[in-house]
Amino acid sequence: MLRANHTLKRFLLMFGDLAVFELALVITLLIRNNGITGNLWHLHVWPFSILALFWIVSFYVAGLYDLYLLREPIKLFRTYLEGMIANLALAMAFFYLIPVFGIAPRTNLFLYFVVSLLLGYLWRLLFQRFINERFSHGRVLFIGPAEEAKEVHRLLESSALGLKLTAAFPTSGSPQYDLPISWWQEWPALHKQIQQEKISAVVLGIKPDDHEELKNLLYHLLFDSVVLLDRAEIEELTTGRIPLSYVSETWFLHHLHESDKAWYEIVKRGSDIILAIPFCLLTFLAYPLSALIIKLSSPGPVLYSQTRVGKNGKLIRIWKFRTMHTDAEKYGPQFTASSKTDPRLFAFGRLMRQLRVDELPQIWNVLRGDLSLIGPRPERPEFVTPLVERMPYYVLRHLSRPGLTGWAQVRFLTPTSSLDDNLKKLQYDLYYIKHRSLLLDIAILLKTIGIVLRRQGT
Repeated sequence: MLRANHTLKRFLLMFGDLAVFELALVITLLIRNNGITGNLWHLHVWPFSILALFWIVSFYVAGLYDLYLLREPIKLFRTYLEGMIANLALAMAFFYLIPVFGIAPRTNLFLYFVVSLLLGYLWRLLFQRFINERFSHGRVLFIGPAEEAKEVHRLLESSALGLKLTAAFPTSGSPQYDLPISWWQEWPALHKQIQQEKISAVVLGIKPDDHEELKNLLYHLLFDSVVLLDRAEIEELTTGRIPLSYVSETWFLHHLHESDKAWYEIVKRGSDIILAIPFCLLTFLAYPLSALIIKLSSPGPVLYSQTRVGKNGKLIRIWKFRTMHTDAEKYGPQFTASSKTDPRLFAFGRLMRQLRVDELPQIWNVLRGDLSLIGPRPERPEFVTPLVERMPYYVLRHLSRPGLTGWAQVRFLTPTSSLDDNLKKLQYDLYYIKHRSLLLDIAILLKTIGIVLRRQGT
């Protein structure tokens, strides 16, 4: 339910943007023509409506539908302004590179941009004030170890779920009175306190089977419309990752239903091929130029290959444009701490890494079926072995076909420089394995575009 409410608010913000863009067109035509005739409206409404849809996608790429951004006015203004400048460039390309609409607006387009900029930013301020804040006052009770209450409080405060930790019931440890919450400690009075304080959600940090009083309480709460969540769900909802401490031998039995993903995998494979073919054709022209610059920048081959671990643990071979000097691994395989500082990278290779140009040859792996466009990034077997030794459930990420980009790549932007970083990324990979769907894949693809344009995560 919480996830649905969060998604509903994001869609409401999106539909509000569409309404703003239509209103901006009306205002633009009124200002320019002192009125709107039927012919004038029909001439402009379709191209500008199509443009508005492109602008919505552009906003998503820029991160303007992440609700937490509404709580940071300075960052919101900067991101919104950057997004609208990108939209202006997109609009100019739309009208002048695709001249099929019978109009080539200049003054109208600039005026439309200005009106959309002002109305759109005002809409976001009003949305935060009257919708996001007003419907974001869910009161939460945490039941579990006292030392975990602080982390639950931090997670909720930093999220856009609209939940606030109001009280905690410690099942072990001492209350931490530095937290701005109430501490309740009597089982008999707990149900009445929940009703009096209008608690809307209870987060469980312990198993109900361990406490008879808790089982009785949860039974009565079923009749009070109180949302019940466990501690892992809160972290999953607020961070988009699954804590490894909550992954056990029975976790995959409850959360990974691979038979339900059969149709998804078939559709996804078809989508990979449909998207990979035009992408191959569009990027093929970059191959000769990249090869020439690599040859001029550093002696050695243009391409190199690596063995990676694919779906179900099968070894696959992927290809990349070479970005490092030929003796980069003379001391054995090692992680790239950062493409900005790694001395093994030559100058053009550094730029290729940041723009992900070095990954282009892997589109052939997508066509072959070794990779998908979206999925956990395939790791080298030299690193997989010690990772499995430290965390046996690391092999769960091999349930899905690996991808060119994935949930971990758009959510964990710190370069992977150690095995510990890989285990952190595993938390996001497990989230993807559990929740993978075509909608999530589309979201990852769009977020990847924004990350590449900002040259993040390298």
